Amino acid sequence: MKRGVHVLSTQYLVLSTWYLNFSFAAVAASIGCAPTNSSPANAEPNFSAQATAVREGRADRIHSESTLLTDQDLAEAAGLAALRELLVDHPESRITSAGVKHLAGVPALEHLRLRGKGFDDAALAEAAKIESLQILNVPQADLTDVGLTELKRLPKLVQLRFGSPRVTDAGMKTLAELPSLKQLHLIDVPITDAGLAELAKIERLESLYIDGGTISDGAWEKLFRERPKLHVHVNQEHHDRDPHKHPH
Repeated sequence: MKRGVHVLSTQYLVLSTWYLNFSFAAVAASIGCAPTNSSPANAEPNFSAQATAVREGRADRIHSESTLLTDQDLAEAAGLAALRELLVDHPESRITSAGVKHLAGVPALEHLRLRGKGFDDAALAEAAKIESLQILNVPQADLTDVGLTELKRLPKLVQLRFGSPRVTDAGMKTLAELPSLKQLHLIDVPITDAGLAELAKIERLESLYIDGGTISDGAWEKLFRERPKLHVHVNQEHHDRDPHKHPH
């Protein structure tokens, strides 16, 4: 009898481990942070080769995960009429306004993700020229309240994720004025109760993720009274009042 219990326990452990690994991989892939496969057989094409594929109509996205890129590399993307997604995931890649400037003439670009540093107010001013942009993800940005006003030039922006210790509650007033914003993720942005009150004014907002900030329980209670259906994460966890709360 003990042997049977041991076998079942072992099988359960193996199955559980597989499930956890599978779940982690699925979630990681969905947010673009899946671990890089370093096997030569799965090496990603270089940026130039991916740009050529888009130029020839064989692709509509460029995803650079394991290659460190610079502003000069983004020159390859200039004028790519079919480019819909540009994802630069190497954390040490430094793309500044000089690199983003090359994307101003890319008419179909909807999704721009730059995980490295270098994205400041000047870079945002260049990104704001991409009127087709719907998703902007710059987790290590260095933006200011004044710089955020450039976002008003993006009429189709639905999803915004950024980090910056220099943005304050005043910047939340700007975000509340964006015409299409539905998903917002703030990373180490030092907002307070006043900033949260501004975000509560975004009637179309469907999800709000805040990592950092100083917000009181009373401010959260007020938010959920005003926006009872809003999906909220705080510091990587569902808020207790989140109506969409589920196990992670």
